[in-house]
Amino acid sequence: MIHSICRTLPLFAWISLFACMGCGGGATALPKTEKSDQASSASELPKVATVKVARKSIIQKTEQPGKIEAFTTTAIHAKVSGFLEKLLVDIGDQVKGPVLDGQGNVIEPGQLLALLVAPELDEELKQKEAMVSQSKAEVEQSKAAIAVAEVMASSVQATIDESLAGQGRAEASYQRALSESGRVEKLVVSQTLNQKLADETLEQTKSADATRKEAAARLQVARAKQREADIAIVKARADFDAMQARLHVAEADCERTKRLNDYLEVRAPYSGTVTERHVDVGVLIQAAKASSDVPLFVLMKADTVRLSVDVPEVDASLIQIGSVASVKVPALGSKVFQGKVARSSWALNSTTRTLKCEIDLPNAEGILRPGMYAQLELTVAEKAEAMVLPKTAVMQQEGQSFCFAVQGDGTLLRLPVQIGIRNATEVEVVVGLNGNEELVASNLPAFKEGQKVAIASK
Repeated sequence: MIHSICRTLPLFAWISLFACMGCGGGATALPKTEKSDQASSASELPKVATVKVARKSIIQKTEQPGKIEAFTTTAIHAKVSGFLEKLLVDIGDQVKGPVLDGQGNVIEPGQLLALLVAPELDEELKQKEAMVSQSKAEVEQSKAAIAVAEVMASSVQATIDESLAGQGRAEASYQRALSESGRVEKLVVSQTLNQKLADETLEQTKSADATRKEAAARLQVARAKQREADIAIVKARADFDAMQARLHVAEADCERTKRLNDYLEVRAPYSGTVTERHVDVGVLIQAAKASSDVPLFVLMKADTVRLSVDVPEVDASLIQIGSVASVKVPALGSKVFQGKVARSSWALNSTTRTLKCEIDLPNAEGILRPGMYAQLELTVAEKAEAMVLPKTAVMQQEGQSFCFAVQGDGTLLRLPVQIGIRNATEVEVVVGLNGNEELVASNLPAFKEGQKVAIASK
């Protein structure tokens, strides 16, 4: 029927019919098209998962391989040459070191490890001891010489005193004779006495004068002998000092030879374990010339062991003395050993850009053995109530860290941030966020600032 109607309608009627259909149906069809376009546009926006800053504690750790080392390792060399007469220890033996008093003086020597013999040293010691005895005798002899010189000086002083007294008597006799001669001369002039008596008196005066001069000469001789005695005392004392110095030299030389003889006994410098032995009985041992020479023994002290690790530059500045460390030794299963950073080199190795650190681990039971491989987990930083994000929410580009915040209209805004401490999955944000932002949680390289996105339903 429709076919027949269509065939009977003229052209203008068709035009009118289509016009009416367009006017009547267009008002209702257009909104459906716009809605479908908008829905299609929204469905085409990239969907992103978002995350907000969390306030919580964060701990930064570093894991590094290391090697267990003895706290002290000593290569024991021979100080003097000799033949090895006795070998008293072998590898694996525990030995005891010297016992000290409160002032650090040795009251009991360390355990004997080996005994050398060197007959020429024994003979040399006997010679040095004889020289000490000779020097002691010379000191006593010089001491006696001082005593003799002092006695001689006392004797000379007595002679001087006697000469002074004799000189006084001679002077008095001379003055008396001179006075008598003058008196007699006057009596002769007055012709009271004859000339012969005056001549006798004059001779007595001359004799008294000669006696006076002789006494003066005798005093000069005594004083010369006094000076000689004084010089003899000085010389005797100088000889005594020289003999004493020679004795000290002889005693020091003898003591040195004794010490060399003591080195024939090779003893433990401290308590530990003998880990190497490189000698046998009867061999000729040469005195070591350098520390690189092959030692007799190697001794280790391992009641406390060291764990040496090289910390990368990124964590080096956070290392502190006392930082807590957990150590696992694969050879000992899952057991964890606790220790602390005892020391560090402070400066980084210029080649590897790493910081050398040492962790001390108690080892009284000897479970940890030097040379073992270990894995260290070191706490380098810790902070409570930090602003924390997943690592995937932060991106670094050209040395700058940033996040993408989703704004209310779905536009991405790039926010530069400053990163603090970090762990395997999270980082601390120090500067750049207030904590209320909706941040793109992952795959940041796929987005750019200003891009429109849709937040995926959580």
